[in-house]
Amino acid sequence: MKNFFYIFFFCLISFLQLKAEILNDSTTFLNSLSENTDTIIPHEMDSVEYHVQPVDDEYLHNIELLLDKKEKEQKLKELINGYENNLLKREMSFDWWSVLPLVRGLVISSTTNRFKSRDQRFEYFKSDNLDYGIALTPLATAWGLKALGLESRSKTKRMGVANIVGLGLSCGFTQLLKHTADETRPNGHDKQSMPSGHSSLAFFCASVLDREFGHHSPWITVGGYVAALATQYRRIHYNHHYLNDVITGAGIGTLSANLGYYITDFIFGKDGINKPKVMMSDINNFQKYSLHPTSFSLFSGFSTGYNHISSSCYNLNDDNADVQLRTTAGYKTTLELDLFINKYWAFVTSASMAQYKVQVISNTPSQHGDIYGNNIYQYHLNAGTKFSFPINEISRIECRAYAGDRIMPTFDFFAFDNYKILSMNKSNDFEFGLGLGIDMFSSTKYVTGFSCDFVHACSPLIKNRWVIGSYWKILL
Repeated sequence: MKNFFYIFFFCLISFLQLKAEILNDSTTFLNSLSENTDTIIPHEMDSVEYHVQPVDDEYLHNIELLLDKKEKEQKLKELINGYENNLLKREMSFDWWSVLPLVRGLVISSTTNRFKSRDQRFEYFKSDNLDYGIALTPLATAWGLKALGLESRSKTKRMGVANIVGLGLSCGFTQLLKHTADETRPNGHDKQSMPSGHSSLAFFCASVLDREFGHHSPWITVGGYVAALATQYRRIHYNHHYLNDVITGAGIGTLSANLGYYITDFIFGKDGINKPKVMMSDINNFQKYSLHPTSFSLFSGFSTGYNHISSSCYNLNDDNADVQLRTTAGYKTTLELDLFINKYWAFVTSASMAQYKVQVISNTPSQHGDIYGNNIYQYHLNAGTKFSFPINEISRIECRAYAGDRIMPTFDFFAFDNYKILSMNKSNDFEFGLGLGIDMFSSTKYVTGFSCDFVHACSPLIKNRWVIGSYWKILL
């Protein structure tokens, strides 16, 4: 019995030791298998049958599509974020294009000295507060939209500082140049003609509205500049300024607004500025500009050329007087519609108004005394075709040819004693022109550009003219 107990105990110990060795070998194998998926299964295990659940191929395909979509969405987000950062960087940099209107005004000023050197008076009209009201409308609109909660470029504090700095620069530059130039107004009232303070204020306010809310709609930008152009028109029409005065003033206002924002951006950095956002409408506009840029344009510029007016164009009511008529460069605005039939060709229709100051030079004095100068207006209705070729993704060069009708009503000239000395005849003349322009997708909402046209009219009155200016274009 005792021997049997020893034998049983010995067998139990041997069995436990064998079980421990088997367990240890199994653990080693499993660890090895988990570390190396390419572990070779011994030949003896080939006969073992494994039951593997079949994989759903459609399920795997859907997972792949989902992962691919997530990856593309991530790349798109990174792309948009990078583009928005570039927009913010460009928004906070100085816009050198804002210098061009001032340069244009100074160039025109150098060409009108001969006209203004003659002792010519234009009728005096008392200024009223309506000019200031029109000029300030864009700025009031900007702060009104801000009060209504529409998101602007800048937070309230930053916007206020930019406006104060820009307005201070505009007033300072304007008054400095007024006292330096010391030019007499067309109506002879004082020597504060050059540059126009109203035009400077109007274009400063329009630039503020564009900078703060132009990203919402291009019509906001165009609306602001329409008010600024109306201010220019009234200042010329009521004989407070010449053309070069209002264009130089516009340049000062635009440049001052950009300097005000640039200085404010330098002081505040990225604090208090809303990062530009890329919207689906912006992507659509980019595609339109590249493939089918049908658009509505607002043009502003000047018309210049041979300035003497033939005596056949007017009737003189004083037989003793011997006079000559000459014009300055004209102020011209145009509304244009471009209907593209493909990527390159478009039909063009336009309506324009040109405003000229006419000077009366008396070789033999009239018995009624000196004669007032006057403003004349011409209205143009044209149609034609345009070829527009993309230079790159954000700019195009265009050539156009057009023809149409030029209409001018009758205008009378009076002596200082209110006697009607002469009348310019009503005319309705055929005209045609050729033009060259270049525009840029300078904003996510609208296009800006510059153009130069040569226009010939079948009439001795203002026969050949060069028309040079800039425009804002809204893609339709």
